[in-house]
Amino acid sequence: MAEDLSSLREKFVKEYASVPISLRNEIISLVGKNKTPISWDAAYIEIANKTKEGNEILLHLKELGIL
Repeated sequence: MAEDLSSLREKFVKEYASVPISLRNEIISLVGKNKTPISWDAAYIEIANKTKEGNEILLHLKELGIL
C-alpha cells in the first residue's frame, strides 16, 4: 500500500504541475465523513505532508480515473 501511495503521489505532482494556476482553486475531491470539498491547492498541501486526508484524496482521485 505504501508503494502504491508513493506512486500516486508522484502522479499527482505531475498532474498538479500541468493544471493552470487559475484552475487550482477548483474542487477536485470530497473527503471525510462530511464530504468536505478539496481544491487542487489544498490537495497538494495534504498530499505533500502525507496526511491521512492526503492519502484519502489520492485514493479518491485514483477511483475517479484522474490518477
